[in-house]
Amino acid sequence: MPGQRPGASEATYENKAVSASARQIRKGEADGFLAALLDKDFTVIVMRIENRSDMRAIYKPNYTALVNTVDYLKPLDYTDLYEFGGEAVDSMKGKFFDLDSSIPAGGSTAGLLIFTPLSKEGRKAVLEVREYYVGPEAFSFTLPFQLKESPL
Repeated sequence: MPGQRPGASEATYENKAVSASARQIRKGEADGFLAALLDKDFTVIVMRIENRSDMRAIYKPNYTALVNTVDYLKPLDYTDLYEFGGEAVDSMKGKFFDLDSSIPAGGSTAGLLIFTPLSKEGRKAVLEVREYYVGPEAFSFTLPFQLKESPL
């Protein structure tokens, strides 16, 4: 698909209005609460979005999903994460996408998307971003990538 460049464990999407990249975080790359989630096989993706347009853009994480042939997972929000870690999640506030993100013209944002564990059968996944707004116009894009194996 035009604009997509899949990598082994990361992917990018680019057009005139947006440049987005996603990379899976692996066990050993994090500490604290995030490391505890990775130890339980949660999938954690860091995503960066650059607004290349001359209008304000809005990213809505609740319209994002991690999809493969077996799974359709939505990113966890603050309330979901609180159920897994209690007050430990407070140390991550502001580091993960929770609510809508407004991105000024020429600006960028980055954050974590945290998903419950994928089925063991899944080796590839697509991060589907739906209803990304540039001004009043909404569009969708995908970021396909190969999932990393966790070290033994």
